[in-house]
Amino acid sequence: MCRCRLLAILLLAQCAHAVTLDVARLPEPAFADGEVSADAALPAGRTNDLRAFRLEMTFDATPSNNVQAAFGRDAAPADGCLDAGETDFIIGWDCGEWFLRPRGLRERHAFAPAVQDGTRTLTVSIRMTSQGALQSPVMKDGGTVFTFPGLQTSPFPDWLNPGLWTHLRVTARGADAPGENIKAVFAPGGARISIR
Repeated sequence: MCRCRLLAILLLAQCAHAVTLDVARLPEPAFADGEVSADAALPAGRTNDLRAFRLEMTFDATPSNNVQAAFGRDAAPADGCLDAGETDFIIGWDCGEWFLRPRGLRERHAFAPAVQDGTRTLTVSIRMTSQGALQSPVMKDGGTVFTFPGLQTSPFPDWLNPGLWTHLRVTARGADAPGENIKAVFAPGGARISIR
């Protein structure tokens, strides 16, 4: 079974208390491609005094599996699920390459690393200046910085603003799709979203 871990760290300067979000184990696949997914609401107040956002995905990749995280705003209907029309962006691994699909999901930007199987780690960091301006994201495959060809991040797009997201949806597909748990802890020192 593929081991998948997704970590997002939101550094918070002040928060009165810790908030924990637990999502039951990802359901058993209902489709032949082994697709499993889970939605989670992000706790209110999680971005108070936000200065940095860090997303880290680590898992055993193959040229045929898919692991992705979608961030967005659950709007109408407010049903606790993040559908395509509510998605600000999707980022992850698909068939041997990292990909990012911005709001609208009509564009797809991809980066194929030299090694396409084995343990892979994607890190995305977004920092905020002391004046409150969000800086362009820094993306790494393992320790190697890369960019998604054709992706415009200047001026900073609002779909990439962590303060606007209310929900997270995690999806895994393929023969080795994980049936994992999602846990998020938002504490005074920061927040961590993990899938294991």
